[in-house]
Amino acid sequence: MIRITITNPNTTASMTDGIARATRAAAASDVQVIAGQSAMGPAAIEGPFDGALAVPGMLSQMQTAERDHGALAHIIACFDDTGLDAARALLNGPVVGLGEAAMHVASLLGHSFAVVTTLSRSVPILEDNVARYGFSSRCRAVLASDIPVLALHDPDSGATQ
Repeated sequence: MIRITITNPNTTASMTDGIARATRAAAASDVQVIAGQSAMGPAAIEGPFDGALAVPGMLSQMQTAERDHGALAHIIACFDDTGLDAARALLNGPVVGLGEAAMHVASLLGHSFAVVTTLSRSVPILEDNVARYGFSSRCRAVLASDIPVLALHDPDSGATQ
């Protein structure tokens, strides 16, 4: 059995539960997914301030999963890859950020791609990540929908899956 953690840096249990369900459905039968979330910080990550508040709780959750549950790898369930460098420095297993992974997949599927995010204040973080990960020549734009993270599942928000 291979144990991995998928950790949501925010404190919203319903969001974490949804991410865990999707991860378990996609995981191989010999992979056990340990879902967790930050025990402190904001309900959603919608910019650099929220991200900074979420990192300590997220790292604590990931350390616990590694130490107490034998997690061998970690996934940060936040597209802006909140705390990615800190997690990679702290933990023994590999750490994957959803944003970086998505950019790699997008670059394999097409010549170029664009990123659509929630709020405008997240755009600079994602633009920095695009450059840092080496995708500046392939990412055509980072655009904001101006729909808050916690409203994404509200049918009246205009967001669709």
